[in-house]
Amino acid sequence: MREGRKVTRCAASVLEDINKNCLEEFRRHWNCLENNNQQLWQCRVHEWRLNKCVFEKLGLEKKIPDAPTNETPVHLRKRQIYSHNEPGVIT
Repeated sequence: MREGRKVTRCAASVLEDINKNCLEEFRRHWNCLENNNQQLWQCRVHEWRLNKCVFEKLGLEKKIPDAPTNETPVHLRKRQIYSHNEPGVIT
């Protein structure tokens, strides 16, 4: 139980910091997901901007556990496998 409370406090702290420092980027990414049926690949450009803000202002970097080291992580690929759009095009 004690560890659960620590995890909850940590997550709440991170969300509070994101709201203070990157709220606009968070809202754009969230709205994109809401408008695109939660299809992550549709909102990569907004995700990149949010990740950049979180890294620059909070020092947090997105890492996927056990991702192959010889491949570009899915969230950093310029061309998404299931994308209808050209790379970098905001919809």
